[in-house]
Amino acid sequence: MVLNNLQTKIYKLKTKNLGQSTLELLVALVVIILTISSVIVVSFGNQSLSVDTELNDLALLKAREDLEDARADARENWAGFVTSSQIDGQFTREIIVENTTNYEKKVTARVSWLLDPLRPQKVELTTIVTDWKTSFSEGGGGGVIGQWNNPRTAGTIDLGPGNEGSDLAVIENTVFIVAKASDSKKKDFYSINVTNIDAPALRASIDIGDGLNAIALMENYAYVAQDASSNQLQIVNISNPDAPSLAAQISLQNNSEEGTSIFALDNYAYVGSNSSAGKEFQIFNVSDPTNPSFTGSVEIGANVNDIYVYRNRAYLATSKTNGEILIFDVSAPTSPQQIAAFDFGDTPGLSVFANNLNDFYAGIGNSLVIVNSANLGSLSVIGSYNTGGQVNDIYIRDYLAFLATSNSTAEFQAVNITSKATPILHSSYNFPQLGTGITYRNNVVYMSVRSNDALRIITSQ
Repeated sequence: MVLNNLQTKIYKLKTKNLGQSTLELLVALVVIILTISSVIVVSFGNQSLSVDTELNDLALLKAREDLEDARADARENWAGFVTSSQIDGQFTREIIVENTTNYEKKVTARVSWLLDPLRPQKVELTTIVTDWKTSFSEGGGGGVIGQWNNPRTAGTIDLGPGNEGSDLAVIENTVFIVAKASDSKKKDFYSINVTNIDAPALRASIDIGDGLNAIALMENYAYVAQDASSNQLQIVNISNPDAPSLAAQISLQNNSEEGTSIFALDNYAYVGSNSSAGKEFQIFNVSDPTNPSFTGSVEIGANVNDIYVYRNRAYLATSKTNGEILIFDVSAPTSPQQIAAFDFGDTPGLSVFANNLNDFYAGIGNSLVIVNSANLGSLSVIGSYNTGGQVNDIYIRDYLAFLATSNSTAEFQAVNITSKATPILHSSYNFPQLGTGITYRNNVVYMSVRSNDALRIITSQ
């Protein structure tokens, strides 16, 4: 009996110890499993983080590369620089281009990828690119500010009795204005200090010919179209505005008509003349301004009243009744090729301005005409505005078109082109005589007028 009780107690003790051991074993197994799981989670988490970091670094590198390529593309082809995208393995690479002004674009390089459906990733880099080439050639400086719906006139300059302003250009704080008079011995080239626009001061004046019809600036030289039957292209050294001097002159080839228009860009001078038996549109190499040489020409069969060159296109405002604006490809200056013509009734083309390849602005008779040129084979009118007088010159800056006109009560006009389809008058000024030329720099408009007070300066309130 005693033996049986002892055996029973031993059995119970073994059973109890076995249960405790089993429980301890189970606890140990749970701890081991949790530990292993944690190690696995941490390991895969670290691996995922490492992969994420590597992909992010690679995407950032690609975005930097894309941004550098975008800057190069903008320099090479500003007008054709637009939004684009490509697939690169698991990455989507995008260049997003937003136009901010005619001369600036906001560029975003975006690289995106998908780790899983719930984890889209991306990196972005942003910069601003500038069409410095066009901005520099125009010399316009900063954009318009202030109340241009109520502008004010600043100072004027009198060129003396019988002398009339015909055109002008500005660089830094100096305006260069050219003039014509009945007496060919009168001065016809002037430099004017406009550091204080309310008190412009004459710096120098010289007589270089029979009167001058147009002017363009390039670096340290002014290129002018002379109102004469020879030496229609004259080049003036303006490196010292207080002492300008004639550097060179050359006649149009087989053309004895007066020089009427001029544009200078990238070591070439583009000259237009009145209708001639010879060719009215001629190009000269002026890489050495003291020794210009004839390069190429085109027969227009009409007056070339204005020239504007943008990129490799030359826009000509002519008196042709079926082509008031002609567009030429001048990428090969020795053989310019006509690539488009625009007809807007029977009134002559008098002025033209282009700051992109998708549209341009033309003064045709009494109208400012905005033309869609995205398709050269089918030029079309976007919008137009009747100024009440001939549009002799145009300068576009931001949302305003500044016009020099022959309207007897509004020779200066600022037209709002926020909506190109419906341009409207923003403001105007009445001057003693018709406006002949207009240019702009840093929120100031300079205008030449066919009167003794040939220079008129206008700015915003």
